[in-house]
Amino acid sequence: MTEMKYCLLPTKYGEFRMYDTGDEMVRLISFGDIFCQGNNPLFRMHSSCLSSETFGAVDCDCADQLRESMKMMATEGAGFIIHLHQEGRGQGLSNKIKAISKMQCDNIDTAESFIKMGLQLDTRGYNEVIKILKVLEFTKLRLISNNPRKIIALEEAGIIVEKVNTNPVIRPENAAYLHSKNLKLGHTLPLHEQSKLDAPVHFYHSDQPWGEFSNFSPHPIYLKGLIWQTVEHFYQAQKFADTPIEHKIRLAQSPIKAKQIAKSNCEKYNLKEWEYVKEMVMLQALNAKFNQHPQLKTMLLNTKHRHIAEHTKNDLYWGDGHNKNGKNRLGQLLMQIRIDIFNN
Repeated sequence: MTEMKYCLLPTKYGEFRMYDTGDEMVRLISFGDIFCQGNNPLFRMHSSCLSSETFGAVDCDCADQLRESMKMMATEGAGFIIHLHQEGRGQGLSNKIKAISKMQCDNIDTAESFIKMGLQLDTRGYNEVIKILKVLEFTKLRLISNNPRKIIALEEAGIIVEKVNTNPVIRPENAAYLHSKNLKLGHTLPLHEQSKLDAPVHFYHSDQPWGEFSNFSPHPIYLKGLIWQTVEHFYQAQKFADTPIEHKIRLAQSPIKAKQIAKSNCEKYNLKEWEYVKEMVMLQALNAKFNQHPQLKTMLLNTKHRHIAEHTKNDLYWGDGHNKNGKNRLGQLLMQIRIDIFNN
């Protein structure tokens, strides 16, 4: 396995590697070298979904989970995914099409449709995944999943598992499907937290609930006589103001790429003063964002007096650390902007 061949996989989230597992039905990608992932890496075993991943269907959350996993790994700088050819929870594409057709015609959910067709709700097995993990000598993993069956499969193989929830993007087309996964398949999707009107506003990834508050959200801003794709593009570029790197970051394909370019150039430039000005730069960019996008200003005001927090363990300065051991400076700046808008 140490001789596994790979090719580079450039994505909008950063550069992954795609490895040859020797099995066309089992695909392995990793952020960074698969043999240098640390002793407790992020991991997802993901079943294929042709309709959402290839054709963009929005009535499930399969592609959402795959993209979220890739973003988590790119943000952390490590992690890997084993992608399995297991359409329809292991029933195959033909049965999946029949089941979804019956669901749509009879106005029932997928679980009921499978049962009426005499099919098991989930026949997937993970033996091939376990074999790869054993060869790679992983004994502890942070599994990105809401599916208890996956956790059980890994734990029965002697692997220590820490669950990392995905955060669903709830749409009219997939809301009933997501609720049925929790109710009838025992999944643990955090669906109810989003509906509490007095709950703290937690945000992180830009395509999740409240993602508009993220500095990665796709809301261009106009500053310094230029258009910046996101707040993050502007923020990272100002570390290298008036240098060629500033322009390179401004043109980066995504905010994650902008951050990666900045990180790779930090040692070449003297950034000692950055710690003293970074909050001022972030505040300048956020003010531009919420004042140049009226719909975002309305959204921010509609949070009223709710606490706002970037909900992440990955950054204890800008984020809240999940258990409030972080400074949550990004959330604090957003609440400051909310007060300023309200007073004006």
